Amino acid sequence: MQKNILITGGLGFVGSNLAEKCVLDGHNVTIISQSDSKIGNISKIRDRVNLKLKDIGRVDSEDVVGQDWIFHLAGTTHNYHIKTDPFLDINVNCNGTIALLEACRIGNPSVRMVYGSTFFVNGNQSTLPVGPNSPCNPLGLYPATRLAGENFCRIYNQTFGMNSTIVRFTNLFGVKEQRDNKQKAGFNYLLNLALRGEEIPLYNNGDFFRDYLYVSDAVDASMVVAEKGSPGEVYYAGRGEGVLFRDLIGLVEKEVGNMRVVPVSPPQFHKSVGITNFYCDNSSLRQLGWSPQVSLEEGVKRTLKWYRESGAHD
Repeated sequence: MQKNILITGGLGFVGSNLAEKCVLDGHNVTIISQSDSKIGNISKIRDRVNLKLKDIGRVDSEDVVGQDWIFHLAGTTHNYHIKTDPFLDINVNCNGTIALLEACRIGNPSVRMVYGSTFFVNGNQSTLPVGPNSPCNPLGLYPATRLAGENFCRIYNQTFGMNSTIVRFTNLFGVKEQRDNKQKAGFNYLLNLALRGEEIPLYNNGDFFRDYLYVSDAVDASMVVAEKGSPGEVYYAGRGEGVLFRDLIGLVEKEVGNMRVVPVSPPQFHKSVGITNFYCDNSSLRQLGWSPQVSLEEGVKRTLKWYRESGAHD
């Protein structure tokens, strides 16, 4: 059935991939984005979406009226703002989420909202896999404010009978992601370095494991949660298995050829706010009928192909 869908942060990495999927599935898509600096991410569907350029903190009831589903993906994406502008995470992730919830309360309280969160809200855990009942111990302002946004959604559900559900993404990679921001997209950053034949700095020789998921699987997870998820529940969008980062780099080398990999020690700030080993329990998402479809090897191939064809590595 055709849906009216609003995507905040719809020009970003996950948002633009989601927008393309929704348009191709025949839905009516509106995107809210702070700027059009990433307009190229929707070049294939630009004439088939309604793009609104406005700060998420200025969203109002008129923006949400008539929408069936809202994917709230606008937000900061890394821990480093605490060193330069600590209020940015609060303004975007907290104030922006409240603005959207208020707009929905006034203009469309029954709308189905999927809040895009992050596994970083859990911090480092002694027991793996991490699931919906695991404790949350965010290590920086970015995950702390994302966790606050989750709680805002729950509070509005309880107080006003609204309909928000939470998806915590694990480490995502794939097409349309930034290539030059190691603070946000470390693996995509290293993929780009590999294509350019540059030296690959590898924290702790890659001797740690994470839960990496290709972006199209994250998009599919979001759609499944929108359709079938329970309000207030937390769903982990990840493969549900850990992969050693050095093995992930090995997949890149298999595609690119010999690479200059140099083990380095992470800076102290990274040690303070970073997560070491992680993988999730995605069973609740699987129970909705979702499962990852793109292998890590295939995801690496697709991403490298996109970089090569777009010239993004030049």
